[in-house]
Amino acid sequence: MTIEARLENWGRVVRDPRWQPQHCASWEKLATALGRQDDSEAPQQIVLKDVEDGWLLEQAWQTINDPLSKRLLQYHFVHRMSAEMVCRMLVRRYGASPNTLKHWKVRLAKALSVMSRVVETEEARARVKEEADQVLARAKEMGVAA
Repeated sequence: MTIEARLENWGRVVRDPRWQPQHCASWEKLATALGRQDDSEAPQQIVLKDVEDGWLLEQAWQTINDPLSKRLLQYHFVHRMSAEMVCRMLVRRYGASPNTLKHWKVRLAKALSVMSRVVETEEARARVKEEADQVLARAKEMGVAA
């Protein structure tokens, strides 16, 4: 799975209402939206979510040190903002260059690169921890004190 597909999945998982604080107003909003759906519309494509991978990416996203890349990914994939809105937010809130929109593809590519590096690091860290736990479990079985 590509990093972009994984980030799309991350956005779906994080936006899932089951993971959000529940209030009557949010349920009412959902019921109203469902009630207003036009039956003549084409059926929505069902996209499966890999919840475990989504939360792995959320954990990796939290460790990104570059604030512009971090917010670009959040606004684009989780909040589903357009490129223009993302750039406007980055300029106003985070002091990005006013020419950010002109370089959208470069900014997005950099953010994707940063995220893929962080994800690889998190996955490697998880593998090392798992291997260490297995070694400790075997040592415990053999009666070796740790």
